[in-house]
Amino acid sequence: MSDAALNSIRLNPTPVRTIAGKDIRDALRDRFILIVTAFLGLAALVALVTGAIALRGDVATYEAAKASLLALGKSADAIKAPEFYPLRLLRGAIEQIEIIGAAIAILIGYRSAASERGRQTLALMLTRPMRRWQFVAGKALAGIGLLAGGLALVLGGLTLLLHLMSGIGLGLDDLLRIAIVWAVAVAYTASFFLVSFILSLHMKQPSHALLVAFAIWLTLVLVAPQIGDTLDPDNQVAGGVFKQLNIAKPDQIQIMKGFATFETVRDGIEQASVTKHFERFTFAVLGIKATYAGMPLGPILIEMLGNLIWIFLTALGLGALALALPLNPDRLAKA
Repeated sequence: MSDAALNSIRLNPTPVRTIAGKDIRDALRDRFILIVTAFLGLAALVALVTGAIALRGDVATYEAAKASLLALGKSADAIKAPEFYPLRLLRGAIEQIEIIGAAIAILIGYRSAASERGRQTLALMLTRPMRRWQFVAGKALAGIGLLAGGLALVLGGLTLLLHLMSGIGLGLDDLLRIAIVWAVAVAYTASFFLVSFILSLHMKQPSHALLVAFAIWLTLVLVAPQIGDTLDPDNQVAGGVFKQLNIAKPDQIQIMKGFATFETVRDGIEQASVTKHFERFTFAVLGIKATYAGMPLGPILIEMLGNLIWIFLTALGLGALALALPLNPDRLAKA
């Protein structure tokens, strides 16, 4: 950070905004950040196109079967038309945000803290008449702003393509669902940004902080959800074990009572992962999970409120921790 920027912070009554603006400008000049964000968009685009191709295949199969029945003089009512919910094609994009988006957030958090370490200007800045929480808030605001902007570009582009590719377009309800998913995705990725930012700002070696941040990412994003899914018998058979065996609902409840401890452990592992909460919420809102396809938005939000609260409380809690932890200018002056 230059002397001019330091003077601006000293004279500007809103140092948070000054620091945030400076950090955003620096990040936008960083080709690496732009490249990884473009990679996220590309991966999400590939997933969308793949889903669209698969959907067109299903439609083509239905049309061929319908034509065959009509050619035989039979009614086409014997086969059910495939249900089409355009937002379900965003499944791949959500999965990319879960994994790649969280990893990008970690890199941005590391860059936000590590870019200032080792510079004497950082220690000098923290001796100016500026509260140290304002420095942290400015840095955090910039990082979360970058995530919000990147996610808006990715989801906005996918929404436009989905509108053009779906054939039936997207309605206001669809756009509202995507907007809600965007807001929740910002909170989700902000959690990983803040973890990396806090560790990189306070650990002795920023490189070690990055390793720890990715270890946390590995645990929360890949390990915990996978363990929970693997232990869930309904995930082992398409449509669920109970459905495949045609077991009635009362009998299902009775059977599950015998696995109460097992289910508690399995659910506890899943509950520990903010990624699983993000997946549950977004899959429900977008109708990706068949149970929620075609369901009105209001009841879905009520049912998924617990997941929504968990995601935002995680982000807010980490934000409060970042602001509360004391900064050591002497340590930060060392790389």
